[in-house]
Amino acid sequence: MAENCFYSNFTNSKFQRMNKICLFICSLVLVLASCNNSGDANKGDAATKDSLTQTGDKKQADAAAAMEKQKEELEKMTPVSLDALKAMLPETFMGGKLANPDANANNGASLASGEYAINDSMQVVLNIFDCAGAGGAGIYTMQFQSLENAQQETADEYTKSTTINGNKGFEHCDKVSNECTVTFFSGGRYLVVLEGTGVGAPALKAAAGNLNVK
Repeated sequence: MAENCFYSNFTNSKFQRMNKICLFICSLVLVLASCNNSGDANKGDAATKDSLTQTGDKKQADAAAAMEKQKEELEKMTPVSLDALKAMLPETFMGGKLANPDANANNGASLASGEYAINDSMQVVLNIFDCAGAGGAGIYTMQFQSLENAQQETADEYTKSTTINGNKGFEHCDKVSNECTVTFFSGGRYLVVLEGTGVGAPALKAAAGNLNVK
């Protein structure tokens, strides 16, 4: 199954401003004091807004720096052998036996994949990418790094970030065809992609805990 392209959405912060009511029955001094206090409050609100904006910008900058550091670390790593990567495919998964196991580096990154037929209507494809080296780091950037915070939902499908065994990831489901994909980064170098037909994301995530990819 082909991976879908997703878009990241950011949540805007909402700020509530406190309004002060000036009472005309008060003396001129009290009115002036009230106006001054209101001005101070507005200045305080503006300062708070600027502070929160700067905090959000810093978080984004820190996240981008961490991602770039991860990519640089992956580029320095040496990919494991195809036989070693292929050996990570379990003989059975979710009750289905391994079929059509394969390992190759045709796209510049090492990939091991296998199919598991659970029954006539439920199938799972397991893909394990070794993100080491320049090619693998590119796969990490394109297929995971840019999508890990994806949040999107329509009447037909949804994408959202998730956590699997303490690892960051995301899930995507087509509500019409009941096809789901769960993707997560494991062991500091492996990108695991589970594609399920007739298998929901909760079941895929639960089964992912049994994988020994590290």
